[in-house]
Amino acid sequence: MLTNLADFSDGFTLVPDSGIQFVEFGFDFDASPRLSRSFIERLSPGETGSDGKTLIRLLPNWNDDDPDSDQPPYPPKGDDVVYDIAKSRALETFLDRWVPVPFFKIEPGKDSLGNEIYAQGPTDWVRVRVTETRNAHGDRKGTHRAIFAFDSSLAPRKTNRPYLAPCPEDAMRTESFRFVSQLPDVISFLSHKLDVPGQGPVDAQKWLDDWLRDILYSFKKLQRKGKELRPEDFPFQFEHLARYITFVQFLASVIKPVRVTLIDTVSDNRNVHPVDVDLVLDIGNSRSCGLLIQSFPDDVNVDLNNSVVLELRDLSKPELVYRDPFESQCELVAGEFGAEDIARRSGRPRAFFWPSLLRIGPEASRLRGESEGTEAATGLSSPKRYLWSSDPVLQEWKFRSASAGHAGTEPLIERSMYRFINDRGDVLEQLESDRRQFKLKVKESELQTASRFCFSRSSFFTFMLVEIIAQAMSMMNNPGTRRERRLKDSPRRLRRIILTIPSATPIQEQRILRSRAEAAVKLLWSLSGWGDSDSGINSQRPEIHCSWDEASSVHLVYLYGEAVHKLGGSIRTLFDMLGKDRERPKTLPPSKGKEKLERSLRVASVDVGGGTTDLMVTTYFQTDNVALFPDQNFREGFRIAGDDLLKVVIERLVIPRLEEGLAQAGLPNARNYLKDRFAGDNPNMSEQEKHLRRQFVLQVLQPIAIAVLSECEAMPATSRKTEIRKAGSFFETTGRTTAGGDIPVDARILGYLKDSIGALGAGEFTIADCDVAVDPLAVEECVLSIFDTVFDNIAEAINHLDADVVLLTGRPMRLPQMISLFMNKMSVLPDRVIPIKDYRVGTWYPFRGVSNTHIDDPKTTAVVGAMLCALAERQITNFTLYSQYLRMKSTARYIGRLQGSSALPDETLLFSDIDLDAATAEAEAEFDYHSPLRIGFRQLPLERWVATPLYKLTTAQTRSARSVRKPVRVTIARNVQAPEDDEANEIALLTSEATREEFVIQDAEDADGSPVKRIMELKLDTLAVEAGDGYWLDTGIISIQ
Repeated sequence: MLTNLADFSDGFTLVPDSGIQFVEFGFDFDASPRLSRSFIERLSPGETGSDGKTLIRLLPNWNDDDPDSDQPPYPPKGDDVVYDIAKSRALETFLDRWVPVPFFKIEPGKDSLGNEIYAQGPTDWVRVRVTETRNAHGDRKGTHRAIFAFDSSLAPRKTNRPYLAPCPEDAMRTESFRFVSQLPDVISFLSHKLDVPGQGPVDAQKWLDDWLRDILYSFKKLQRKGKELRPEDFPFQFEHLARYITFVQFLASVIKPVRVTLIDTVSDNRNVHPVDVDLVLDIGNSRSCGLLIQSFPDDVNVDLNNSVVLELRDLSKPELVYRDPFESQCELVAGEFGAEDIARRSGRPRAFFWPSLLRIGPEASRLRGESEGTEAATGLSSPKRYLWSSDPVLQEWKFRSASAGHAGTEPLIERSMYRFINDRGDVLEQLESDRRQFKLKVKESELQTASRFCFSRSSFFTFMLVEIIAQAMSMMNNPGTRRERRLKDSPRRLRRIILTIPSATPIQEQRILRSRAEAAVKLLWSLSGWGDSDSGINSQRPEIHCSWDEASSVHLVYLYGEAVHKLGGSIRTLFDMLGKDRERPKTLPPSKGKEKLERSLRVASVDVGGGTTDLMVTTYFQTDNVALFPDQNFREGFRIAGDDLLKVVIERLVIPRLEEGLAQAGLPNARNYLKDRFAGDNPNMSEQEKHLRRQFVLQVLQPIAIAVLSECEAMPATSRKTEIRKAGSFFETTGRTTAGGDIPVDARILGYLKDSIGALGAGEFTIADCDVAVDPLAVEECVLSIFDTVFDNIAEAINHLDADVVLLTGRPMRLPQMISLFMNKMSVLPDRVIPIKDYRVGTWYPFRGVSNTHIDDPKTTAVVGAMLCALAERQITNFTLYSQYLRMKSTARYIGRLQGSSALPDETLLFSDIDLDAATAEAEAEFDYHSPLRIGFRQLPLERWVATPLYKLTTAQTRSARSVRKPVRVTIARNVQAPEDDEANEIALLTSEATREEFVIQDAEDADGSPVKRIMELKLDTLAVEAGDGYWLDTGIISIQ
């Protein structure tokens, strides 16, 4: 959606070293004043250039002090070349392009006419991008947006060097700056001669001339639709400057330049103190979201309205921001603010450096769809899904081509990152830390800087967090964001980053997650050049907190909403109404009462996400009607979730409709044709075809399936009515059209299905005209096929533990079919089951829906609950949670060789009823290895209980491994380590817990009795399916029977 326009009529403040800051102004081009500028190109006799030709000078053919005057400053001569540039011609040249603009420091005093005096700079710290928004985005406030980007980093002044950026002294003196447009100021910006020792006179702004020429060249190339340009296409030598001067003066006439003042964040005796901010994140397999919590100085009690929903700015379309939970998809695309190869000639090579490797969310989805598919791999559907995959990939990754750069130009971020990471994508500074904290065996080669772009898929979780943190740091100090809050002229400082963890996450993956999060902070600080010696807002790195699980976060949303907002702050009343008498466990502080039994509330939550379904059962005890003490009773996770449902809906409800459409178009054996297109790779399939298959699934099949599910979400639970819809009706056209009147998806992607059917005998086929049934009964069958066994397991556990309340959360739990299936399991009384989508909240809930009373998206409960966890420790009046008792115990009790992806029969068990929480528990097992196998675990001694994959055992991909005689007798054993006494509590706990589920190959002998341990590999692998080249959303492979 478009950014909200703030009122900056009285100016605004800028926080130094707060990243790139974006400030938007809107204007209505049709209502703008008439503006045209006339220029003269005049020969300068006696002056010649290096080529021996007579120099030509560009002169204004208007009076800048009085543009409407009929008396130009330069009387015409016979050989003058005179031409006019209207505002429309100027604007169209620079539309949707980043352009440097003169934003000069205001000097003390006034000139003889009472005007402000400006310094000759800074010259490389502000760029603007103007874009049309009324037709493109339905903007009602104007036709266009001008987005000013400020590089807020400070640069020391150098003698005999241009004034490129604000310096630390400017910040100390809280200097002010303004966008200037008077002709003398613009001319000084376009050309500034300096006498450089050893070089003589040098134009310090030559880079800007090159920039503007390049823009005009690209504009005219686009006008000729890529044809070679001719000399007659450039009738004027200085047309690029004439258009630019007109553009700057037009822009100043419609946005009314305001004063921009730096905040002092660098001096030792500064008067303004920063506001601490906590970033709370819930990173999911499918979607993610975040909150920023501001802690104002001298605040005793917390105000939940101080929280701000994290926004992602679209760097390739900066007029757009995304406030809703966003897709976890990421693409390797550098943040661009113009042609980097030209920009570095300014003498400030790191100007407008966005310290992130990739784009995420809707921007990544759009960019992925625009790619050709012939390039190397450029992204992942979900880095979190591949946390376990730490090996370098075989095929090198590649950045997408930069739209503003030039062929063969590597993005600055690509050149910068190699110094801080190795070939696996591990951050070197973090690797050293992990070696100490987790006793990792690190090879010397792994401490070498990267030489190839073959980073592991796990490392993309680090890169994703770098992007999110960079976005958060830019947003929290954005002038428009600060303007809406208290202390609008105080800088914001990132104090802490809190990440929620799914209850199902194996503790080893939790350790990886924390390590990747710490690495993200280290990498961001290193790339940005911030150090501990800095005196600004980034002198200290934020803390990382990863100990709160998503299920407990959901519990807290419910407990806080009920006790504080519905029962006047009385926890005891809530427990009396819904709870039961139970004995307080000895692991909690004793009760003040003498009774053996006391009132408690046992809460179960079922969280169905995109990649996992999690169950958490916790009993809460209260003290003094204000303090909650949690005791975790049971947790379980299943690698069966919303993405599996989505895939089945595609296979059962969407593909058959395409088959019918193809058959009606005359295609024989339509099902076999669809199998060839989507059921798997074939030897003759090119990389481009694989890419188009993936894009067809992501941009055609997936949106239709999601739309079908969304329609069913809005239906009553008892509805049995089937609605037939055209496939095209599920897509927003927003003015886009496709050849043949098909759905608004790139023709190359549609052609993956359509292009070859004509040769097979089919006539005209349009996907938009295919009938798709929104059938709640068919959706119910899909839900049953995926979740029946999982809900059986969950209901059995909830019933056995006698839970008082069950919370149903996660986006799939908006479906009536999901809720009905769970209700039918009769785990508790129906009135004790609370779908979070129906839960009523007050104005305290940051993500409340349009009704202002309900939780519109259950995905948001994890991040809001984590916010409450952070605040309930010390900042919420009369409501405290002792979160140190929220400790995850290992659920790996029965470990063995998996059959399929989630079955663990008793006959394949390697360890039975093992207590991995006991440090002395022995765990060693022998078995015969014939071929690659997966090792997983379940928690209960029930064969029907769904198992979770944990490891994959294979032989190394070496020549010696291929000659080993099988079967190989393998012995695996626990890798038990004790944390150091001096380690931080959370790290020490995570270290010791992670090693409880960590196994190593202790011995291996081939059929001849020879030792072959060195060629056997036991690697973490928690993906619930055989990955092949990746998850189905990354490959586009689906099942067609």
